[in-house]
Amino acid sequence: MDRIIRVRSTKLDKEEESLKAIGRQKEAELRENGILLSRETLFKELIIAPLAEKGKLGYFDSRQKTIVISEELVSSASWDDTVNVLIHEMGHALDYLQHGNLEHSESFRKCCALLGIAPGFEKSKVRISLKQNDKEKDKVRKLLALSSSPFENEAAEAIKKAKELMAGKDIKIDDEDDEKIYMVSLFEAERFPSYVKALINYISESTGIYPVLEHRDATMKAAVIYGTLEEVEASIYLWDYLVSSSEMEIAKLRCKGMSITKDSFIRGAIAALKSKTEDSASDHAIMLLRNENEERALKIVFRDIKLRTRKYYSRGGDARSFSMGQGFGSKLSVPERIGRKRIE
Repeated sequence: MDRIIRVRSTKLDKEEESLKAIGRQKEAELRENGILLSRETLFKELIIAPLAEKGKLGYFDSRQKTIVISEELVSSASWDDTVNVLIHEMGHALDYLQHGNLEHSESFRKCCALLGIAPGFEKSKVRISLKQNDKEKDKVRKLLALSSSPFENEAAEAIKKAKELMAGKDIKIDDEDDEKIYMVSLFEAERFPSYVKALINYISESTGIYPVLEHRDATMKAAVIYGTLEEVEASIYLWDYLVSSSEMEIAKLRCKGMSITKDSFIRGAIAALKSKTEDSASDHAIMLLRNENEERALKIVFRDIKLRTRKYYSRGGDARSFSMGQGFGSKLSVPERIGRKRIE
C-alpha cells in the first residue's frame, strides 16, 4: 500500500474542493469533445499533501489514480499557478490513460493543451516564484514583529510597509487561526487481525497520534491516524519497523521448523515493548498530546460525524507464539528517532 500523508484544515479543505470542481469541469469538457468516454475519469481522488521532495509541486499517482497537490504550493502560490499545476498533473493522467505514458513527452504536452493549460506555463517558474515568496514572507514577518514596537511611529510605518508588500506581491501569510491536522492510512483490509489493533494502540501511546478505524466502503476498512506531521511520520516508520522486524524473525523461526502464528507473535512483541517503555510521566504527557490531536480531528475532520469509542482487549491466540514474540520484543531495540516520544 502506497501511503500518502494528507493535510486537513477548514481553509485547505475548501481549496481542495475548489480544485476538484475545476478538475471535474475539465473532464466534462473532454467528454463533450469525445476525448473521454461517458463515465471515464482522470482521477479518483485529489488531495493536498506535504511533499518530502523539496520543490515538488504535485504529482499523479497512476496506481491509486490520485492527483496530489503540494501543501506548500496551495499555501504560498497564486491561485492561477495552483490551477495550472493541477492541469499539468491532469495532463499526465490523460496521457497515461491514452498512451500509458508518464513522461514529459510530446503527447503529454498535447494533453495539457487539450486541458487548457496557460501558454508558456512551466513548473520551474513556479518554484522560482515560491523561493522569492519565501524571502518576501520573511520581510513581512519581520515588519509585523516591529508592529508591536513601543515607538508608535516605527510600529505604524512597519504595518504600512507590510501591507504594501503583501498587496503588491500577492503574498500569503499562514493563518494561525486555521488549524491543521495531518492524517494517513496505516493499514487497509476487509478484516483486521488482532495485532493491527494492538500495534495501533501501542503507536498511539508512543507518539500521541489519534487513531480511528474508518470504513472505506461496505467491505474495506482502514486504520487512519491523525496528528502533527512529525507524529504521523514517526508513526509510519514505527509501524513499518515493527512489522518488518517481526516478519523477518517469524520467517527465521519457520525456517527452523517452528510453527508460528503471526498475529500472536506480534502481539507478544508489543506486550514486551510496552513493559520496557512504561514511564508514568511520559505516559501522561503523551496522553495529553493524543487528546489534543483528538480534539483537532473532531473539529476539522469529523465535524458532522459521531464517533464511537471502543476499548480493545487482546485475548486468545497461540500461547507459544505469543511467548516467542515476548522474547523477541524484550530484546528488540527500536531506533530512537522512531521510538517512543521523549517528553522533557
